[in-house]
Amino acid sequence: MKNFRTSENGMAAVEIALLLPVLALVLYVVVEGANTLHNYATISEASRSAARQVVISGDPSTARPIVEAVVTELPVAALTTTVSMDAGASSVTVEVRYAYQSVFLANRQADGPLPSLYTLSAKTTMPVP
Repeated sequence: MKNFRTSENGMAAVEIALLLPVLALVLYVVVEGANTLHNYATISEASRSAARQVVISGDPSTARPIVEAVVTELPVAALTTTVSMDAGASSVTVEVRYAYQSVFLANRQADGPLPSLYTLSAKTTMPVP
């Protein structure tokens, strides 16, 4: 009679070795996706706040300081703020762009800027009263 238990000794190790890369990929996607959504929500709020301030003050130069005040956890060098008023000054559009950086590369010690995976963009248009 053959003992089946001894022939399956390495089976659990093989299963773990096959599933571990898949689980690591799923974890990576979940963490990066959550970080991307958080960063987008942050720049979206900064865009809305800056547009409100430009509408209230009438001065487009107030947008950049407002964006920097709202977006405290992102590197300022990776942000771009653009303010435009349509013809007749009936509306103000503020666009905030962020050169997204991976959460896994954020603490990397490197010479020079980190590579950007893609650019997040949030645009808000508000009517001028």
